[in-house]
Amino acid sequence: MIETHLYGKLRSLVPKSKACEDTILMCEFIEGETFKDFINRFNLKLEDLGDSFIDGKLAKSTDILKDGARVALFPFNMVLLCGGQHIKGHGYTRKEIDIDYY
Repeated sequence: MIETHLYGKLRSLVPKSKACEDTILMCEFIEGETFKDFINRFNLKLEDLGDSFIDGKLAKSTDILKDGARVALFPFNMVLLCGGQHIKGHGYTRKEIDIDYY
């Protein structure tokens, strides 16, 4: 199973969810599924998301999910402070290119 935590406007994917409560979906694990494939289950595109995480690490579209993973999905309007440069590297853009200027 994949434990999926939804934040902000993405909570609306769960009927009757409340901002004052955790919104968690337990999703079936699919062997070899990438993060991009996983969000497609919710009819989401990468552009719909802000910074999202798999097991506490910044998620990339090509990351392969493992059984028991904890995924945190944030909407496009919720990103890390200062764009997350301390995690992503200075000069980071939201393109499908890994950039690390350190």
